[in-house]
Amino acid sequence: MRLLIVDDEELIRNLIKDYCTIEGYTCDLASSGLEAVDLCEKNDYDLIIMDIMMPIMSGETALEELKKIEGFNTPVIALTADAVSGAREKYIKEGFKDYIAKPFSKGQI
Repeated sequence: MRLLIVDDEELIRNLIKDYCTIEGYTCDLASSGLEAVDLCEKNDYDLIIMDIMMPIMSGETALEELKKIEGFNTPVIALTADAVSGAREKYIKEGFKDYIAKPFSKGQI
């Protein structure tokens, strides 16, 4: 599987990459929603893990832009510190496949 990990924090990107690489996945990294959209226009991914609150382009806006790419159907998982009641439902309603709250554990990735 080839994953795209999108987060504006390098530490988070690398931590998730380390977890996924141990499991045998190939991972590309992006530091913004804009960079993620650009990579998705050039590459195919099996899964995208996308932070929500990022400068330049939020995860929500990036998802909307990704949906405009012809043939795009990659599942996108929201990654966010927004862990309030109802957050999972909110992000799934917006089109994310699932939701992971920060801080997260290795077993959640």
